[in-house]
Parts: sequence; C-alpha cells; structure tokens
Amino acid sequence: MSGRDSHSEDPRGPRPLHPHVELAEPPDDPGLELGADIADPGLSGLLRRGVKAAIARWAVLRRPAAEWPRPQDEARHAWDGRPHFAEEFVFVGVQPELAVLARLEWLPDRDAHRVWLTLFTPTAIYCLPGGQALLRGDGERGWSVGGLGFDCVEPLRTWTLRYRGALHVHDPRGRPVRPAGDAPAESIEARIDLTFLAGLLPFVPGTDDDPDLLARQLGAAAWDTRLLRAVRRHPLRGYVQAGDLHGTITLGRDLRAFGGAALRVHNWGVRDWGASDAAMQCFATLGPLRTWVHTARFPWVSLSGGFVQRPGGVVPIRDLGVTQERRPGRAPARTGLAVEAPGGPLALEAETVAELPLDMDGRGHLDIALVRVHAGGERPPARAEGPRLVSGPARPHEEPHGWGLCFTQRRLLPRPTPRTG
Repeated sequence: MSGRDSHSEDPRGPRPLHPHVELAEPPDDPGLELGADIADPGLSGLLRRGVKAAIARWAVLRRPAAEWPRPQDEARHAWDGRPHFAEEFVFVGVQPELAVLARLEWLPDRDAHRVWLTLFTPTAIYCLPGGQALLRGDGERGWSVGGLGFDCVEPLRTWTLRYRGALHVHDPRGRPVRPAGDAPAESIEARIDLTFLAGLLPFVPGTDDDPDLLARQLGAAAWDTRLLRAVRRHPLRGYVQAGDLHGTITLGRDLRAFGGAALRVHNWGVRDWGASDAAMQCFATLGPLRTWVHTARFPWVSLSGGFVQRPGGVVPIRDLGVTQERRPGRAPARTGLAVEAPGGPLALEAETVAELPLDMDGRGHLDIALVRVHAGGERPPARAEGPRLVSGPARPHEEPHGWGLCFTQRRLLPRPTPRTG
C-alpha cells in the first residue's frame, strides 16, 4: 500500500471513509525489538522512533475485508462478562445560545444505567439532579430509562430522542439554584422531542483518523509489543456521526423550536474514567463549518484526532494544537484549537459561557462546557445575565461566531509507583 497522504493529494476532494482498522501486533522480528540497545543514545532514540513510526503506519493502514460500522452495530451489544464494560449512546446538538446533551450508558456488571439529560444556555443549565442519574435494576430496558428514550428509526441515518420529566435549574457555574439557603433546588418540568438526521457516514476514531498523524503519535510513544497486545485485549470500539437535530423543547410553559448541528456517539467496551491523565473533546460549529476533535494524554502516549466538515465534505485532521486557559476546579475559561486539515488550517477559540462539573465513579472528573466559538481569537463583548432559554436575533457586532460543547476530563487517583528491581 502506498504511503502517500490520500487525504490531501486526491484531486477529487475528500475521500470516503474507509473500513475499520485495528492496531495489529508488529511482526516477530528480533531486529525490530523496540527496546534494542544501540551504543549512541541519541541515535538509539532516533532509530527507535523511526522503527516505531514505521510499524505504527503499517498497523493503522491494514484493512480488513468487511466494512464497519454495520447497521446491526446500532443495536446494543452483548456483554462479554468483562468488568467495567459499558455501552453508551450520546446525542449532542447546538444552536445559538442553546445546547442539548443526552446520554444513556449501560453498565451491565452493575445492573444499572447512567443517564444524562442537560440543556445549556449562557444564563442557566437544566439537568438531572446532581447532573446525572445512576438507575439500578434497569438492565433490560435498553434505550428507554429514567424518562429518556432513544429510538433508531433507520440505522446509521435517523434517530429520535424524547424526554419527559423534571430538570433541576443550575446557574452558569453549574451550582443548583435554590429559592432559599436550605430549600431544595429549583426544578422545572421538561418535554423534549427531537430527531437526529445523519449528514455523513460514521467516523471511526483511530481508524478514520489521519494515518500519518497516528503514525507520528505512536512513533513517539513509549510502547512495546506488550502494550500493543494490551490494547488489542481491551478495545473500546465505536463511532461518531455528524448530522442535524431538530424538534421542540418545552420548559414549563415555554415551547421553543430547536434546529442545530449535531453529533451522535456510540461506544462499547471496557471504560475507565481514570485511564487517561487528561483528555478533551470538542464539537464546534462556525457557520457551515463543523469540527470534532479529541485528545488524550496517557503516561506512555498522547493521542489526538478528529475531523473537519466543510461544504465539500468531511476530512480527518492532520494535526491538532490545543491551548487552554485553566481555572482551578473549573472548566477552562478558553480553549484554543489550531487545526491542520485538507482545505486549509483552522484557528478557533472556544470561550466557556456555562459549565457543569461531574464526578465519574471517583476515578475521573469531567467538566462539560457550553462554548462560544470565534475565529481568529475575536470575541464579542460580554452579555448581561438573566435567566432565559434562548435569545432573540444576534446583533450585528456579535457576528461571526458559533457554538459548541467542550468536554474536559482529568484523572483523580494517583498512579501507582512503578516497581524497581
């Protein structure tokens, strides 16, 4: 197989997404042993990185005969008995000053589901008590749990999302709004009816990510054949799909239409919220442009990837630079994204306007933020606060900007000290 960059050099434009690729173990050649001793330490590191990059590129470019995801992959997968197995279905939708996040996670070894249903606005957040619900004894209920229901109308194309129930009101910092100091959190009845329509084929992280980007990252990693075998033994498989979300949202007596850019996520396998030391995902829109990027930092490797959707199609990113203005105990105030992708570089700044913190099983902390997205670092003046669901038409001086959701994760537990001797 040619080593050319098929994403950038194909004159016909963005190529179709290719089949699933799993990391393959490198050939059993003692000459390629990653820990081989070479006299010159500088040359040793250079050669090891070159060998690892070559093996990584060979691994990520291997393609099986069958394409995936298949329509049957939309169904819930059988639990194989492994502890910490989880399967999640996630929908994200954004329109000006309003974002929807709905998530069902099946936890078979705990006979439970984890449920998220959250509406983000610049002045208020509406969510389940505590931001999430862990409902036990619902193992056979599938895609309808705790008032939240998903329905697959046409695999890999059309889904519906419905919710009936109360949502607690939080301020933009994610703190419950209480009428008085000791009073229960304020709540409001919600009714949500939305339809997801896919605009693209599913994108498989790690498979549809740019192979040269993956090869560079794996080539710089401190891994060996044992790490590759461990990756293959504990895979987390899945895909993301861009599209549109439309329908209605009712809060109390306030009925609003919703129509915005959307992202759907379906993952299954062993999940550990403390596996990475830090991670970030961001779904951002700016006019017709949409992008989804992800990064994760482990002790032995840092990985990133994602795609950019332009009017001509979707292309995997070639490189990603991330800068964050951090705040202790909170979501980053700003996240800068420097994206290299076919069609030209992209520079975005995501400014946090509302945030919700979540504890994930005591192993990880997650901050979910509604972000206002600007190109070239330009930001509009601050808006006055006041609770509302969505705003009226944007004022001319506030254009152009877009909206998105950013997810920032960090590990809570200290890593064990490596044994010596």
